[in-house]
Amino acid sequence: MRKGEIFFGKKTRHPIVFLKEENSEQFIGCILTKAKTKIYQNNIALTKDHFEKTDETGNDYQTQFINSHFVSLKLIKKIDWGPFRLSGKLSDSGIHFIETELKKNDSVLWSDYMKRKS
Repeated sequence: MRKGEIFFGKKTRHPIVFLKEENSEQFIGCILTKAKTKIYQNNIALTKDHFEKTDETGNDYQTQFINSHFVSLKLIKKIDWGPFRLSGKLSDSGIHFIETELKKNDSVLWSDYMKRKS
């Protein structure tokens, strides 16, 4: 996995952007979603130029910009949620945008974040 690559895992419903390896069992990433909701007001809008349209061989990526947002959390993801399937890639500007937005946040497991929200 490389920074900015977008994956689906067998235990995930949303695409995950890989940001960095945490250790041999976990990595840091963020979730892509379609919009802000009443429950998730902190979702941040992305733009079309934040995404690569095709891979190195010219094939279209599955994950493209369609009203895309990301959850404003640096999430700890578990390697055993795989296998992971590559579905897209952020552009350099997309990686920079997300890293800038998330640099003030500590990494958190989604389950721990949801416990704090309730």
